[in-house]
Amino acid sequence: MSMNDMLRKMAVFLERRQDALFSYDVDKERRQDALFSYGVSKQKKYIAKLGKPRDEIERSYFQYKCQMQFNGKGITFLLNLVSFPVAIIYWFKYGKKVQVNRLEHKNLVFFRDGKPENILPKSLKKRYKAIESNPVEGTLLTAKDKKFIKGIICRYPFSWQFILKCLIKIGRYSFAIEEFSPEAIAVCAEYSFTSSVLTAYCKQRNIKHIDVMHGEKMYYMRDSFFKFDECYIWDEYYGKVLTSMKADGNQFVVEVPASLKFDGELIRTQKYDYTYYLGAESEEVLKKISKILEQLNKSGKKISIRPHPRYSNMDLVKKIFDFANVEDTAKISIEQSLLQSGAAISLYSTVLNQALCNSIPIIIDNMSNPENFNKLKELGYVCLYKEHRLLSEVLEKSV
Repeated sequence: MSMNDMLRKMAVFLERRQDALFSYDVDKERRQDALFSYGVSKQKKYIAKLGKPRDEIERSYFQYKCQMQFNGKGITFLLNLVSFPVAIIYWFKYGKKVQVNRLEHKNLVFFRDGKPENILPKSLKKRYKAIESNPVEGTLLTAKDKKFIKGIICRYPFSWQFILKCLIKIGRYSFAIEEFSPEAIAVCAEYSFTSSVLTAYCKQRNIKHIDVMHGEKMYYMRDSFFKFDECYIWDEYYGKVLTSMKADGNQFVVEVPASLKFDGELIRTQKYDYTYYLGAESEEVLKKISKILEQLNKSGKKISIRPHPRYSNMDLVKKIFDFANVEDTAKISIEQSLLQSGAAISLYSTVLNQALCNSIPIIIDNMSNPENFNKLKELGYVCLYKEHRLLSEVLEKSV
């Protein structure tokens, strides 16, 4: 297993362990009954306690500190302990002469990390004619890169998880810059605590650092303090939410990408009255959703289920929703799924935003997990401030 694979698995483990969006700061014994307003309040207090960052490096460090709050002191200590030797290995392994093939010059390198190309705003495509959306990955640490990293080590000598992630990302950027000599680098990485460090690094190399929004944003201090040269968001509302978490307020550009606003050539042919878009629900919550949708089905409504491509257990979903159509996400695109639906249902999802952008009605599920639904307003969920119906209202009118 490569070091990158090992680190990726570590990150996935932490993401699953945290469940941070809905459970940060709640005592274990009281987690199910606690009001999430306390959670948001505590996040706000912690952000305020950190104060105003003096530069991009400190912005990244403050974002790192916010994220480590979700892990707790024990996990944070272990991460820093493990990160120290890995950072040393990286330092020497990629500090040697690395073969870089200088390829055709590109105006923009877009690190998609598996996300679709159509999330890149059209204005960027017009500005940067030659775009590389599938760059060959590699790691390179030049003498200048190491000097930059040493400055970070001197400031935060005990935060080795922070140092290691900065080391890895700088090595990645350095390799791409040597390959393509770009004018700009675009990513979908405002959630990464390395983002502001990389903005400073790119500035040193006369390269613009651009972020592209790719998923729903609420009050969640994982996304605090960050700064890019430009950060493309889907609505002014997101800028207000992110700025309230001390992200730099001058970076935001509002533009709806093609991933949200579908091509006019796509035709809407409704096959189902409702499509429910699943996330990472537990089996217990899935069964609650099933009971609600089955009542709609018995009242004569055609129901479709869209499993989550990463989180859903397909066998379980098919078993629980045996009365409904279960979409094959490998064969039916999200565009097709929405265009064949009378309305889109979910607790919270980017899909609801996509539906709104294409004049498809949305229904917010306030029934299967009422505790989490009640937290959404405190979190600042954008769809609550857009035209929508609640699932309880739809059910009441149908049965």
